[in-house]
Amino acid sequence: MERRDQLVLTFYSPEVPKLKGNRKYQRPTLPINKHPSASMPPQRRQQHVDQTHTYIRMLCGSLCGFSLLMLICVSPLNWVQFLVIKDGLELYAGLWISCNHELCWSHTPKPPYYLQYSRAFYLISVLTMLISLGWLLSACLPRRGSITTNLDLKVSVLSFISAICLLLCLILFLAQVHGHARDAMESALLWAYHINWWSDFLYMFSGIISFVNYITFRSLPLDQNVTVIPTERSRLGIGPVTTVSSAEDEGSRPEMEYASDREENLPNADLPDADLPDADLPNADLPDAEM
Repeated sequence: MERRDQLVLTFYSPEVPKLKGNRKYQRPTLPINKHPSASMPPQRRQQHVDQTHTYIRMLCGSLCGFSLLMLICVSPLNWVQFLVIKDGLELYAGLWISCNHELCWSHTPKPPYYLQYSRAFYLISVLTMLISLGWLLSACLPRRGSITTNLDLKVSVLSFISAICLLLCLILFLAQVHGHARDAMESALLWAYHINWWSDFLYMFSGIISFVNYITFRSLPLDQNVTVIPTERSRLGIGPVTTVSSAEDEGSRPEMEYASDREENLPNADLPDADLPDADLPNADLPDAEM
């Protein structure tokens, strides 16, 4: 029989740094985070995080400001067109405009007061958005004092309130139109009315962004001194893990110090026997074992 070739297994053992004073110990090398932000100082990293949150607030403020500008611009315009079926007369009306016709509504409040409720919700929407924009503007300016606490959460709540009020305004105005456009007239909503729906959508989108910004901003800053207790785990995920309490750790420190001092004194104690004087004790002084 031919002799089988011997298989040679080669194990890769990388060079790792050794512990000073102990040649048998080899410390395992851990992976290194090579991301550019890993070598960045905590203060610089925190500054970038604050700038990101500021830019997000500026984005929310821009969306809310643009929506409010569109809302104010289209409010004095005509929102609906009425067509009288009998003679083909065209009538125009809006939230703050009356068509001055017997078939159309007037400025005199009449039940069910859909138009008055719609105007009230419109004003509430505008006022809440102005408050939100004021807070955002004060936060984006150079810091002259403490920033309003939970600013992102408050802006998000105000954006949702403004969006809901504007939604109710549009729904009540639509109910007002359907209440007057019966058998005698036909109604058609104009582009100014549809722009309000886009403003409402931007309000909701701004509120969502502000809420997400608030959730991410609640995390602790990177420059705070946070005490973290390390946990000991086995390397392969199995096996016992030794846990040492603080009281035992403090008690073991004096023992370790005593052991180290004793090791230092041992070389001084190992002197040759010739240097020590011989002390011959008399046999009479020894006690008698048989007695």
